[in-house]
Amino acid sequence: MKKKYSWQQVVLHWVTAVIIIWATITGFYVGLFNVAPELKALIAFINVSITTLLIPVFIVRLYFYFTAEKPEEINTTGLTQFIAHAVHFIIYLNITIVLVTGVLMMERDINVFDLFIIPQPIHDLAVTAFFNTVHIFSCATLAVLILLHIAAVIKHELSGKKVLKRMSLTA
Repeated sequence: MKKKYSWQQVVLHWVTAVIIIWATITGFYVGLFNVAPELKALIAFINVSITTLLIPVFIVRLYFYFTAEKPEEINTTGLTQFIAHAVHFIIYLNITIVLVTGVLMMERDINVFDLFIIPQPIHDLAVTAFFNTVHIFSCATLAVLILLHIAAVIKHELSGKKVLKRMSLTA
């Protein structure tokens, strides 16, 4: 059994993590606070662009999630191992819902950094409004799951289980 994730899994994890953390923080910032319209539009443009580019990256990440050998567990019991795997699966499922609803809620074409345009997939405003509601809810649940994930990593690191080492590019 291997001790670390492959370099591909590590890179995919950290690219995904940075984009999700950025989009979550900035998305909630413009959603919850009184932000200048120009800044709100800029953040929306950046977030739509980077999360659209995240979709193929995340598909590759899903491929590795389902096919790659996992590193050996670090002093975990059957129940703890089951909970960890279940939570990771829920995180992946939640990210999938966020990305899919993010596309389906769009009420305009998807402009990706002015490099290319993806046509608006749905033109029925009632349907896009539904997907917008699901998107907001799934973003909130993803934020909670990410905070729990970070808390679990901190807990494991403080208890001597070097989980970050398994998710790094260093030997």
